[in-house]
Amino acid sequence: MPKLMRLRARGLNFALEKDRITMRKYVPLFALLLFLSFQKSAAQDAVEPMWLLTSRDSVLLFIENGNKVIKHTVKSKQTLFSISRYYNLGLEELLDQNPTLKNDPSLRIGAHLRVPIPNKAIRRYKGSGFKPVEYACIYYVVQGGDNLYQISKRFFDMPVDTVAKRNRLKDYYIKPGQRLLIGWIGIEGVHADWRTKVQSADSGTLGTRYLNEKNSRKEIESQGVCFWQKDSKEKGDLYALHRFAAIGTIISVHNPMSNRTVYAKVISRIPDGYERNIEVILSPEAARKIGALDPRFFVKVKYLK
Repeated sequence: MPKLMRLRARGLNFALEKDRITMRKYVPLFALLLFLSFQKSAAQDAVEPMWLLTSRDSVLLFIENGNKVIKHTVKSKQTLFSISRYYNLGLEELLDQNPTLKNDPSLRIGAHLRVPIPNKAIRRYKGSGFKPVEYACIYYVVQGGDNLYQISKRFFDMPVDTVAKRNRLKDYYIKPGQRLLIGWIGIEGVHADWRTKVQSADSGTLGTRYLNEKNSRKEIESQGVCFWQKDSKEKGDLYALHRFAAIGTIISVHNPMSNRTVYAKVISRIPDGYERNIEVILSPEAARKIGALDPRFFVKVKYLK
């Protein structure tokens, strides 16, 4: 090998060895900084709201049995949990409104979910301080037999002239399928205190039901990882998602670390995308009752077949 090439090769090896020494010296610090960056990002994701609507969205509203129900269009990365949290609606009630999701809770982009909303979630007048970028439009879909007076006064407690003017109606004639701009909904979601509190069954009542049904059914035992939405503020509901337990039955979940057991109602299957070692998904209230500290923890499960 020519002398010049040997010198160049020696210089290259020296540079590489110097880089390796530098990396060994600073990689731990770099890894620590990277870890802290991920921790900060995770903390922000847990605190900052995930807004599912934008000011460019239009929300369709229907009246069913005197209740106001909107159609939420599923977008990318939205889940049953994020949607129920956004509208401050218990997951059990969301599934009751959309029963086909109980056996197949996988959400498809563009699918429509029925979501009941309280009156306070509808802003009927712009008023002072109204910022269009903070609201999505709500349109009422006219049904057969509707008239403008009924929609304005009975459904939304608004003057007929206001609704007519807002929708640039030349007269009071409307037809089924027509969309009427009724108001707006804040893109930050529905506040918890806007909803009426629903009394849910406690673990003791569910436990009694489990023991009664145990006499006539076979008890299956399993174990694995329990997952729950730790950052959720949802309270009161004791429910579970499981792969095999019959929907509507009661399941027993035991946390060996705290030696606590909770009984919860199975409301749905575990959605696609969760690891196979996830044995059960618990509601936040159920997870707290057995002393859950981490989003994932080991549990022992019993259910009836």
